[in-house]
Amino acid sequence: DRKWVIYNGYCIRPYLHAGKDVIVRSLFQSSHGNTAVLKAERRSSAQLFEDDLTLLTHSSASALDEIYLSMLHSNWRGPISLAVSLQGQLDEEYVKKKIHRALTMFSNPEEGSRLAVHILVERVRKLTCDRSSRIRREDSLTDTVFFASYPINTVRKAARLFSTTSYIAFADSDYLFSTGFHEKLPILRKHVPLESSNALLYRIFEVDEVEVRLRNYQKTKNDLKTLIDDDKARVFHGKRWVGSHCVKFLPILANAVERSLSALECTDFRLKKRKFWEFQFSGLRDVPLFDENFPYRVDNNLELRWEVCRAGYRLLPVEDLFVYHTLSQDDANKDDSSNKKAIKKKNTSISFKAKKALIRRMKELYPNTKDDCP
Repeated sequence: DRKWVIYNGYCIRPYLHAGKDVIVRSLFQSSHGNTAVLKAERRSSAQLFEDDLTLLTHSSASALDEIYLSMLHSNWRGPISLAVSLQGQLDEEYVKKKIHRALTMFSNPEEGSRLAVHILVERVRKLTCDRSSRIRREDSLTDTVFFASYPINTVRKAARLFSTTSYIAFADSDYLFSTGFHEKLPILRKHVPLESSNALLYRIFEVDEVEVRLRNYQKTKNDLKTLIDDDKARVFHGKRWVGSHCVKFLPILANAVERSLSALECTDFRLKKRKFWEFQFSGLRDVPLFDENFPYRVDNNLELRWEVCRAGYRLLPVEDLFVYHTLSQDDANKDDSSNKKAIKKKNTSISFKAKKALIRRMKELYPNTKDDCP
């Protein structure tokens, strides 16, 4: 077992599966006690991931789904860094059993070496991270409090800090990617060279769950076009929150023919008036970090998009690549649920304070881009 690492009030346990160590960067405790620093390590494995693309994803232990993990592993053919937050009475063994069940579902369990799992638990009263001194939240908390306390951006950050590669892509825990997404990595190397401030922009859709299963969770551009024509797929949140995921002027499917190397769309994106655009993107691992002050369900995605703009990144829209979220009939109105509204209401004041601090930080770091961004 690897030792616990202390980071920003959390204990992190990095786990690797199938016995293959693919980590090249690890967190080490600094002299400040409650922080950690990133340090490079020599690789013992001959497998080289440095010039690869890692998918960064996250989950709470209560929401961890081994079936989805097996789907994702089949869907994404590159390395995956998954961070899992322990809440309530769920412990490490619970997460490890879930991961083990996911591994047994893989077509080739040896490919589990592509999956790295990092477990987080809140550190209490500056105690050490040994099992004897860790205290978890009780399940007696209300559902709203329980879910509202999910440290979403800290969990995302852990997945990223332990990743190994030059290129990264972000995903929430129910996203899947178009067929060949990872294999089309050359477009990243071509248009996002090292030390550049470019990032690839791709679209996000929601697809009926039954249709996803029928195609074994693999979606080509032609599949998506057919599903849209049959009203079984649509732009993600296209009706409920038009400004968040619609890419105006970017054709949904300019050409249904799959290409071995994706093409760029020549579209000039102006971000100034798109305050609520949660664009999906992939780029170098040095893109700004998520701001951990933002709470669950209130601007925790948007804040990174705002900073990416202020940092002067150039978004390059890709025609062929896309990400999708599965949607069952029962989930059709899930974003309007009372529990999610209650979480937003509880966390709004926290987000308001975080936003004020973010604005101050943006003024200091990026004074020249104020007029270009929301």
